[in-house]
Amino acid sequence: MTNSMKEYSAKQIAKKIHEYADLENRRMLEIGCGEGRISSRITSDSTLLVAIDPDEKAIKKASTNVSGVDFRIGTGEAIDFPDSFFDVVIFTLSLHHQNSKNALSEAKRVLKSDGKILIIEPIAESEIERIFSFLQNEDKEKAVAQECICNSELKVIDSEIFTSFWVFENEKDLLNYVFDHYSMTFNSNIANNISDYLGSKVKSSPIVCEDKMIIQSLCI
Repeated sequence: MTNSMKEYSAKQIAKKIHEYADLENRRMLEIGCGEGRISSRITSDSTLLVAIDPDEKAIKKASTNVSGVDFRIGTGEAIDFPDSFFDVVIFTLSLHHQNSKNALSEAKRVLKSDGKILIIEPIAESEIERIFSFLQNEDKEKAVAQECICNSELKVIDSEIFTSFWVFENEKDLLNYVFDHYSMTFNSNIANNISDYLGSKVKSSPIVCEDKMIIQSLCI
């Protein structure tokens, strides 16, 4: 997959964040920052941007490549900041990767009374998520995350499903990417299942896969 398409996806997510929250002169916390692709696109607006992720290698790379962000190893389940500290808390495709109930409770704790929580989550039915599910099916975790949002003490004030795209040069490029993404050895049975799912599209060049995400805006 070309690096430009990774950046396109990051640009789409950052655009939605800017649409849903005023970031100017705000204290922000990004949960699940990875290598900082989203962080780099929102840091210029804020007074402070703290970005956390449990992946030590990703945090090290982010700290090297992105300036103006306080990158730290951590998860949303135990946020090392006092109560009512942040104006904006953002989960970037990360809520379902942790105990969603605990993470939402922690986000509420560190959020100011007039603050906002933004949650960006993948849609299980989207084309790229169906491809990923052949290697690691997270449908249950995504459903649990949405259930925890509904059952939390937070109020959902707005939500929207939006679309991005992943572009691969060919079948080999797509398969190499998905196996590398999960640090898995190539498996011909899984590869055949992915190819069967894509049907005739798998012989296209390039292969364009739709990615759908939902952004939800919450407040106390």
